[in-house]
Amino acid sequence: MIRSSSEESDRDGATSEMRSRIRYHPLKSRSKAFVLTSAVFSNTFIRKYGIFSVILCLGLGYLFYTRVLYQQYIYQTLPLYQKSIRLRLGHSENYSDQVDRWKPIGDTSDRLQIYSAYFDPRLEVVHNFRVTEGTLPFGTVRIFSILPLKVRRREIYCHFRYANNRTVWHRADQVDAIHENFGMEFSASYVVCKLVGNKHQVDIELPAEVGLTYDQDLSAMQPTSFVGIHYPSRHQDFLLRTPPRRKLAICVGPAHHNYSNAARIVEFVEYWQLLGAERFYFYNKSVTAEVDRVMSYYRERNVAEVLQWNLEGYEFEKDLRYEGIFAALNDCLYRATLVGDFHYTALVDFDEFLLPLRVIVPKNNDTTAAVAEEETLVQYLDRQGRFDVHSFNFEAVFFYGFYEEDFSKLPPGWANNTYLYTQFRTMRTKKPLMHHNRSKYVAVGRNVIEAGNHFVWRAMRDTNEYRVPETEGLLFHYRDLCIGYGCETYVEDTSARRFGNEIQHSVDNVCQQLFPETGGVCPLGDD
Repeated sequence: MIRSSSEESDRDGATSEMRSRIRYHPLKSRSKAFVLTSAVFSNTFIRKYGIFSVILCLGLGYLFYTRVLYQQYIYQTLPLYQKSIRLRLGHSENYSDQVDRWKPIGDTSDRLQIYSAYFDPRLEVVHNFRVTEGTLPFGTVRIFSILPLKVRRREIYCHFRYANNRTVWHRADQVDAIHENFGMEFSASYVVCKLVGNKHQVDIELPAEVGLTYDQDLSAMQPTSFVGIHYPSRHQDFLLRTPPRRKLAICVGPAHHNYSNAARIVEFVEYWQLLGAERFYFYNKSVTAEVDRVMSYYRERNVAEVLQWNLEGYEFEKDLRYEGIFAALNDCLYRATLVGDFHYTALVDFDEFLLPLRVIVPKNNDTTAAVAEEETLVQYLDRQGRFDVHSFNFEAVFFYGFYEEDFSKLPPGWANNTYLYTQFRTMRTKKPLMHHNRSKYVAVGRNVIEAGNHFVWRAMRDTNEYRVPETEGLLFHYRDLCIGYGCETYVEDTSARRFGNEIQHSVDNVCQQLFPETGGVCPLGDD
């Protein structure tokens, strides 16, 4: 078929006209974020549930935003509020005569008990709890008790009693079993309840006592027992605005099962005093008359505070862990920090000592003439301490009773007490255990929230544990029997003899005053 020239020209004209109408645009490159977003929102599932997803995201965003606003508000406002108020403690004759001891919560057959309570103004603790409109929290009260392991917060109520017998109660803000409860039926626990004031109120009266109830029936909300609330010893400094005035306190868990080693306690106190300790806290569950005499001696001289640990009704190591030791340790930490005004608190047993080892220091500012010197524990802690440290953790070595003992340094002729653990046990396990395994520690009290046996469980935000290197210090643990930690390899270590005959003189002097009928020899007991 032959096409005419007119047809071809018409076709070319139409093609040109079409090309003029069609414009080609270069393809734009897309960012990875755009491509990813397009891929996600083009998904069938997302399109199908798109409205629900958007609502959920908006809800979560709103909750996060309100939380940020609340945190901002409480951190900016609360410090100013604490500074603006005046706290005062009303006078109560009943409170002034109270001594801490275990008391029942409700029916005694339930085996719930309360021991002590402490006012805690630290912002890290205070800000955690929400308050009603028009009020602000200025502090909390921490109550140490024995509660069922699986207790629920909504079942616990705090009842605050004031000096004029006025009582105010509300549901507990926090109820927690202290760690290391080993899953037993009952646990040492703490209950935290906030104290609030009207934001326009300047003068605030503090409660004198607190009681607990454990019941869902509000008609039975009458506490059977109250305990006095402990406040900082300097009443003009309820809010802990000034640094602690004292250095080192020592906490020892409950003495139980008729503890009888009087000589060990005397050596313990006298040696720790040489290390820099100023005060001791003992918990007396069951001791012999000789040990009670030793504890009373130190209490009368204001060296020790002896607290009665009348905790009954639990089968040992079946219902409750180790005579409620974790209630004692935490009570002691708060007692030493808030009432005793101590900066450091060591939590140890009667057979344990935390020793800083020799430090190399320049002599007369000459680094080439360095000498080895020995520090007290307080000197070591001050040298290593920083504002962001909550505890100093020491690795453990063991001086077992079946290792060969060295009596070559026994003072000839005049020593009455011829068996001091720190002086005559010089063989120890070679390899220290790792931190947190049988280790012990010194807590910086104001930075610790919950104390454990071997390390701190909860501390203030942005604080850390200082793990003492074995070249700087060790826990010397004087045990009689091996507990399965490297007993077969041992080395000689005479570091504990650093005080020479001073410790021997100190022990003999105390024992002479306490036991003249035995020629000044303190009983070793059956331990």
